[in-house]
Amino acid sequence: MRRLVACLACTLSVGLAAATAPVGDSWSGHYGLQWLSASQAGSRVVLAKAPDADPGKLVEQYQSDLVRWTLADVKTPAETVILRRFLAAEYEGLGWAALHAAGRIECLDARHIFVCRTTPGTTVKIGRDGPMQESLLASTGVFGIVLHAGAFELKKE
Repeated sequence: MRRLVACLACTLSVGLAAATAPVGDSWSGHYGLQWLSASQAGSRVVLAKAPDADPGKLVEQYQSDLVRWTLADVKTPAETVILRRFLAAEYEGLGWAALHAAGRIECLDARHIFVCRTTPGTTVKIGRDGPMQESLLASTGVFGIVLHAGAFELKKE
């Protein structure tokens, strides 16, 4: 009887977790966050679909895409950031316009942080060709950068 109850509880919890991600929303979920710098400890985060933005509260350049997500650390869920999809100019600014046009990268932005998804194992070059260009290996396919803190990878749990 205990096994049946445990099995039922597991089944319900998996069903509820799957139900939290809206259909067609491949971003939402729980992730393990691992900093690429060994000096920072990892954590667990939740990326979730948020209500669409109010176009009346946005500057014109952001009114064309109102879809939003939130990102929060599991330990401090009240401290969330709102993410929106990259604009075409943002892909261009990082040297990723061709990758995006080919459907090989998609990114979300929150001004001081961005999260991107690409094919697992892809080496992503950041910036224009030249001596300042950097690269990172997106082992899991989902990576991000926090301004003045560094790069991280997310692994869906």
